[in-house]
Amino acid sequence: MSVGLGIVFGVVVVIITALVLAPPVAQVRFGSLRDRFGPELDRVAARHHGDTKAAERELKARVRRFGNLRLLSLTASAREEYAAQWVDLQGQFVDCPGAAIAKANRLLWQLAVARGYPADSHARQVEALSVHHPRRVDGIRQLHAAAQQAAAGEAEPEKMRQAMVAGRLLLEELLTTGPQEGSASKARARRLRSVPAQRTADRTRSLG
Repeated sequence: MSVGLGIVFGVVVVIITALVLAPPVAQVRFGSLRDRFGPELDRVAARHHGDTKAAERELKARVRRFGNLRLLSLTASAREEYAAQWVDLQGQFVDCPGAAIAKANRLLWQLAVARGYPADSHARQVEALSVHHPRRVDGIRQLHAAAQQAAAGEAEPEKMRQAMVAGRLLLEELLTTGPQEGSASKARARRLRSVPAQRTADRTRSLG
């Protein structure tokens, strides 16, 4: 075999080996979306009846629309004010869960707007939040649904409790501007999690 043919043969072997070992392109794309969106990917896929291609297209469209969203910082005093309002609502939840849920829903929406997320519709705000807070965005969905159910007199105490907990987790992320906040962020998180129990009939249930 000539030197030229040997080189060509070697190149062909390398290319074939690379193609065999490389994962499918669709798997790579879906895997990267899984890393970024976590459970949000499962939720979107379920809404598309398990169609992962449709879920992938939807999430990619969200990233294109909101990936470069200009997020705004909050002053330290504003962060503390939002945290204080939430702690107060957690206290109100003990005796008036429906009213507290409605106020918590509005407060979380206001905080998201203050951080630069869309204010024109709940759906667009959720989509934008899902790009930047994919593992906590369900908090705003749960609060919004619980507030609507409470207004209709159909809310279940346990679902309202779960909505308050999920909403608090998103609120904590929205109030955290970065590692430079340090001990102030940790202290605020502890205060948000130090909540009273909810009275339900003859028993109590913790919000924590």
